Amino acid sequence: MSFRRLVFLSFGVLVGYLLCKIDWQFQQVGWTTTLNITGSSITFSRNKDMILVAEGKATAEDFLKALGWSHTHDRYVQICLYRLLSQGKLSETFPVNEKSFQLDFRSKQLDLIENSKECYSRLSREELQQAAAYIDGINFYLESSPRPIEFILLNYFPDPFTIIDILTIQKFIAFAGLNDINLQVEKLILEIIRETGQSGFLKELFYPHLNNITQEHIEIYESLKDFRALADHETAHIPKITNSNNWVVAGKLSKTGFPLMGSDPHMDIIKLPNIFYESHYVADGLRVFGLSPVGVPVMLFGKTQNISFSITFGMLDMADYYIENIKDKSYERNGDFFPLKERTAVIQDQVVFFYETSDGHIIERNLEASGEPISTGKYLSIKYPMSPEGDLANSKIFNIVMEKSIFRCMELVRHNTLGTNFLFADVKGNIAYQQGGMVPLRLSTGLLPLPAWKTENLWNGYVADEDYHSLINPEEGFIATANDLIQAEGKPIVSTFSALPNRINRITELLKSKEKFDTEDFKNFQSDTYSKLAEQSVPLFLQYLGDSEIENELRTWDFFATTDSNAAAFFDILHSNFCQRILLQFFCKERVEKYWKYANYPMRKMVHHILESRNTTILSEDVFRDSLRQSLEQYKGETYGDVMQASFKNIALGGLLPAWTGVDSIAHPTNHCVDCVKVGQHKTGVLHEQIFISQAWRMVTDMSSDVIETILPGGPSGNILSNFYMREIDLWLSDTYKSNQI
Repeated sequence: MSFRRLVFLSFGVLVGYLLCKIDWQFQQVGWTTTLNITGSSITFSRNKDMILVAEGKATAEDFLKALGWSHTHDRYVQICLYRLLSQGKLSETFPVNEKSFQLDFRSKQLDLIENSKECYSRLSREELQQAAAYIDGINFYLESSPRPIEFILLNYFPDPFTIIDILTIQKFIAFAGLNDINLQVEKLILEIIRETGQSGFLKELFYPHLNNITQEHIEIYESLKDFRALADHETAHIPKITNSNNWVVAGKLSKTGFPLMGSDPHMDIIKLPNIFYESHYVADGLRVFGLSPVGVPVMLFGKTQNISFSITFGMLDMADYYIENIKDKSYERNGDFFPLKERTAVIQDQVVFFYETSDGHIIERNLEASGEPISTGKYLSIKYPMSPEGDLANSKIFNIVMEKSIFRCMELVRHNTLGTNFLFADVKGNIAYQQGGMVPLRLSTGLLPLPAWKTENLWNGYVADEDYHSLINPEEGFIATANDLIQAEGKPIVSTFSALPNRINRITELLKSKEKFDTEDFKNFQSDTYSKLAEQSVPLFLQYLGDSEIENELRTWDFFATTDSNAAAFFDILHSNFCQRILLQFFCKERVEKYWKYANYPMRKMVHHILESRNTTILSEDVFRDSLRQSLEQYKGETYGDVMQASFKNIALGGLLPAWTGVDSIAHPTNHCVDCVKVGQHKTGVLHEQIFISQAWRMVTDMSSDVIETILPGGPSGNILSNFYMREIDLWLSDTYKSNQI
């Protein structure tokens, strides 16, 4: 950035700051206003924690108008940014660079706008009314309020929102955010085979999902044209719920005799504002406090006067890669060729070509090749569950806040494009689990990209709603999920890849540690930093440890990550070196560094599998000694708080302005760790952006009361000039919860 540009931006923010200080009415506790939003009289106020409270009628329309207005009032820039991202128009507004080009390319490749138009045409009258109510709330605020300082500086004037915009944002989060995880695993498998020609250890690692791989498959994979590398799939700003925890206990395990629930979704949290937004709605017969993704008219977590509910990402395999045989801009099916649908787009003055089959397979090519028309050869294609039925099903999730019965709620969430584990509890004492998604019925299990020209390999409908796993009032008295493998017995396979079992094992231990629990216990669970990974790994090193100070600390470490712990810091280095040393037995150094950086999740699982197997050929003495020696050379006396830090940056202006503006935060030491319940993991994206995966929200609640206790890192407002833009970062760091009365 030039000095002149920096001075201009700083001056603009200073002027905006002084102007906004003239009238802070929206930031005062007790402030209230009543608005008439398209015929609905809704009163808004700020509670003691600066959360907007809306009061209206107990109707879906009033609730959604209030939610749309609240989203836009507190997160104006964010909701507009998500619309630009989902439509591939970021470069038209923000500075042109490689990052904005890649983001726009990805969005335009998915062609979400056209898909959303198809969905819109099939919305029922009730669904149209609900979507329109949310839009009314958004546009009421846009039309009656000044633009934020960021848009003044960028000279950007947002258009009114439409239902198509909201459908597009919803698809963007579902497909570019959530379902991308399983595609990355498939892409990793392809890259390993293409670069090594080996598949044996992959069959063992992903057993039984790659059992049918043949030499013919390997030869096809090696011949793919315009292959897009795994690293190119890492994109900033895309909201990704990469992990999560939730659990619920029945009244028999609760000190009050009523169910308790805890929930903490995990994602990249160091971008301000948080993707999630807390809101509170009050009406006669309806009281709701919950969490919703900005730009989406649905609450995924929360509590009403009747129920509490939360989700984790279910790791369901709802997207696939296929191999396409392309000839003269036509694709093959059973020996016949059909013309591809060709689309062009202009991104940053560059014309790019996109291709799609009539059965919804999007041809994937790398960015360099996409500037030219497609040529004859074999290509990867992507298949998502883009059918309008998925969007119609997602709209039903909203209705759980209007329900009194968790059994009805279970029916509403079984069919969706998010791929979820829902937990429910009610005031009657019931607890329940419901898996939900749109997993395709397929010939294989989904991890092996198959030739699309053989139509028996293509999707053949979706798993029936009744075939997803569910659980009601289990005998053990609790239910917990942590992105672990959950599969209904005797039903179609819905998941081919899951998280390491460390978090779910630790949560299960904690839920069996006492006879009765309360919400304080659940808060302690969410702050738990005991490392099952260290418990498993450190004993393997004991015989190789010397007498240095740090080695002695590791020898006596209790496996809890604390900010002042030297042993935790050293183990973080040691485990990384240990994993990469193991991987060097399969890949060259360059590939190990690449996979560890861009495919850390499956690489860790591969090492876990090797540790579980106790394979002494791979786990040789040299592996332990080499990784220990390397770690001792690298360790410089740091504490865990020195190496595990979080710096929060604005999604639009992060890193562009001086520290005194308060747009970004300083670096904060934390005690989050990669495999703990209190999860925390640093990552670096392909464009060198820093990512910190951790708890994006924490919630505990007891169904015996109207209280729900929460922490939202960041704060209610996305306004960089607001007093509560970073209000809850300190609460998040100190594990301090807000108490909200619904």
